[in-house]
Formats: sequence, C-alpha cells, structure tokens
Amino acid sequence: MMPTGRGARLLAAAYVVAVAVLTARAFSEADHDHWAAEIAAAVLTLPAIVPALPVIYVVGASAWNVGPMWVVTLTFTLLMTVVACANVLLLRWAWRSLRGRRAASDRTRSAA
Repeated sequence: MMPTGRGARLLAAAYVVAVAVLTARAFSEADHDHWAAEIAAAVLTLPAIVPALPVIYVVGASAWNVGPMWVVTLTFTLLMTVVACANVLLLRWAWRSLRGRRAASDRTRSAA
C-alpha cells in the first residue's frame, strides 16, 4: 500500500532531498572521487535517469568547461533533483493508474 496525503509528500520530499544531497556530495570536489555517492544517486533515480542521461552528460560536460567547481556541483545537483522529481511523478501516475484499474475491476465484479 502506497502512503497517501502528508505521509506521501514527506516521503517524496525526503527522497528528492536524499538524491540532491548525494549528488552534491558526489560532485563537491574536483580532485576527489566520491563514487559511492554518485552511484547511490544514480541507482535511486532509476528508471527516470535512463532517458535523462544524454542531457545530464551534455549539460554536465558544459558545466565542467565553465570553470569553478560550484557550477559543476550546482548543475549536477539541479539535474538529478529534476530526475528525482520525475520519478516521484512517474510513481504517482503509475499508482493512480493501477488503483483506477483495481477500482474498475472491483466494480465489474460486484455488478456481476
């Protein structure tokens, strides 16, 4: 059962914040690799990250060429936050769609 109301909003917000924090950590320093944070953020944003990868890499590469590291950190954090928000919307759509089908199926069974 998926949480609804305030609980669902808090869970979604916590998920988006977690992705943002992991991404900010992953791209916080140019001379240190934080692979664990980067991998965790990528895994958490599945499946929406898959179609977003070309945009993430093109825009991210542009940020690396701009100069200061804070631009890179901010760019990747914003991109991954948008992807996490897309996952929240995708999950909400899938849940409502599934719930609607169940309700229609229940109505059909009770009418018979």
